[in-house]
Amino acid sequence: MNKSFYGNLAINNIKKNARNYIPYMLTCTVCIMIFYIMMAIVHNPNVTNMFGGQSLKALLGFGAWVVGFFSAIFLFYTNSFLIKERKKELALYNILGMAKRHIGRVFFLETFITSIVSLIVGLVSGIVFGKLVYLLLLKLLQVTIPMKYQFSFDAMLLCVIVFGIIFGAVLLCNMGRIRLSNPMELLAGSRQGEKEPKTKWVLTVLGLVCTGIGYYIALNVRSPLDALLAFFIAVLLVIAGTYLLFITGSIAILKMLRRKKGFYYKTEHFTAVSGMIYRMKRNAAGLASICILSTMVLVTVSTTISLQVGCDDVVENNFPNDIQIESGEGLTNDEAAAAVEKLQSVLRSCGVSVKGVRDYDFVATSGTTEGNRMQPSNQFSMDADVAQIYVISLADSSIGEQYGPLKEKEAIVSGDREFEGDTLQVGNVELDLKDGESDFAGVPVTGSMLDSCYVLVANRQMQEAIIKDAGENLFTRHHMIGADIDPQDWEKARSAIEELRKDKMFSESMHIDDKQRASADYHSIYGGLLFVGIFLGILFLLATVLIIYYKQITEGYEDSERYQIMQKVGMSLAEVKRSIRSQILLVFFLPLVVAVLHVAAAFNMMSKLLLALQIPNVWLFVVSTGVTLLVFIVIYVAVYSLTAREYYKLVR
Repeated sequence: MNKSFYGNLAINNIKKNARNYIPYMLTCTVCIMIFYIMMAIVHNPNVTNMFGGQSLKALLGFGAWVVGFFSAIFLFYTNSFLIKERKKELALYNILGMAKRHIGRVFFLETFITSIVSLIVGLVSGIVFGKLVYLLLLKLLQVTIPMKYQFSFDAMLLCVIVFGIIFGAVLLCNMGRIRLSNPMELLAGSRQGEKEPKTKWVLTVLGLVCTGIGYYIALNVRSPLDALLAFFIAVLLVIAGTYLLFITGSIAILKMLRRKKGFYYKTEHFTAVSGMIYRMKRNAAGLASICILSTMVLVTVSTTISLQVGCDDVVENNFPNDIQIESGEGLTNDEAAAAVEKLQSVLRSCGVSVKGVRDYDFVATSGTTEGNRMQPSNQFSMDADVAQIYVISLADSSIGEQYGPLKEKEAIVSGDREFEGDTLQVGNVELDLKDGESDFAGVPVTGSMLDSCYVLVANRQMQEAIIKDAGENLFTRHHMIGADIDPQDWEKARSAIEELRKDKMFSESMHIDDKQRASADYHSIYGGLLFVGIFLGILFLLATVLIIYYKQITEGYEDSERYQIMQKVGMSLAEVKRSIRSQILLVFFLPLVVAVLHVAAAFNMMSKLLLALQIPNVWLFVVSTGVTLLVFIVIYVAVYSLTAREYYKLVR
């Protein structure tokens, strides 16, 4: 047989099945483009040199491999649709005399052609759009210095290796299917109907229980720590419940609709409901996948947008001063005065204009809060209302004039908790609450996942009384020194900070940090998360669109004969259209409705997870989620319009 025969046959097959192959190749191209762009940024030496570059590279590297993992899943999933649609064609080849090895050769060439085209187009697209995406990333990170985008041979090689392995695995899977099947099975494969599935009430109830428990966990999370512990349990339960409810619950609902004569015996409902009952066993997994992927898009994009938008607030909460020196041990008054003097002298010697300096002593602990009482402790029950407690001494501090003076047993309370009444108990020590300034938020809360409560007391003697009552082992002692500088002096301040870090007074027990570097670090982390979140959102959205598209195409082929028969026995074209519309609307928008329910149930837990990342602004998350949901619904409806049009064409 002429060697070019197989090549020509493979090319003709791709052309004839363009309706199925083009979306598949488009998916491959986008996955390759995203993977290359992320890896090219990871391997860009300029990224390493910028503030927060290491954090960004770690995030993007992790995100790129997540993209590769999900790409493999999506491509295997969509490949199964391609094989199903071509079963009859492959059977005819076999019946007409082509051996399985010949069919395998054709499949190899088809896979090779589609893979090479996808790789070339994907890599070229990555190189072309990479610079634009890189500039967008720098904008997100608020990088103002010029950073050059470079072509990365390493990223290109990784793309070829990773997706070469994926395409090879897909080919081996297809070859295995061909070898294990026989012509008659293939010929009947695309025409096999489904037996009416039985209503499995046990699995339906199990699906409701799994989803209900997942919702209960998400809705009753009280703290960021609880959210971190419960997140994966709740997610796994909801995913399992979603698949069970779509597979078994949908059949139960459809059979209930069939028993309602007033609904079922209408032209537009009769054929739609009866057809879906027989196909739901097979379609339910696809619908559940659409629902889960839609939920992932909404949650991923809305949370990462919230992180990026709230980044500046996080920096301000953690860095009330431009330069901060924190001692992990308490300092005496003389030691604190010497440290402040040293800080000011080094800044002045470097030509930095100091706008203000403040220092104060504080002790920190965790504890429960209830009513007007705080109880320091290191052991808590699961339902305890836990907060981070800071007790700050005003005497011999630079903040004494602003918030004091206080009498011996007076206190001012600030932070995330509100206390009613005229007194406050910290352990067994009772303090009188003084009216006045209550906006103190000077203690950095870096890494804290708890609400913060600041208790300003008169002096260190009051601090010691609280420590003695609760127990020395529950508290850690600290001293904070902060300085604000002229914004134009940051370049000079860099050398001053390096000099301070080398000084023996600061190098042993004190940590020196500055707002500018910290801001760059936070923006690199949160901007990187948004960057990864957008790409994963695109990937999940693409997978959702692809599953919907292939589902509509598959059902269009299956329904064409059925609706033709219906028209022959007296069903009008208008009635056929109404029936199709009823079926598509019910099936198509059910996953979206359930996805919105999932997002609503997850809102409380996700807001607590954002609090763990120091984003306390719930309204910011509400707005981000709402905007993301509206945009997603618009895209979803657009996809519905396009795929429904293809379905109508096939049915006609």
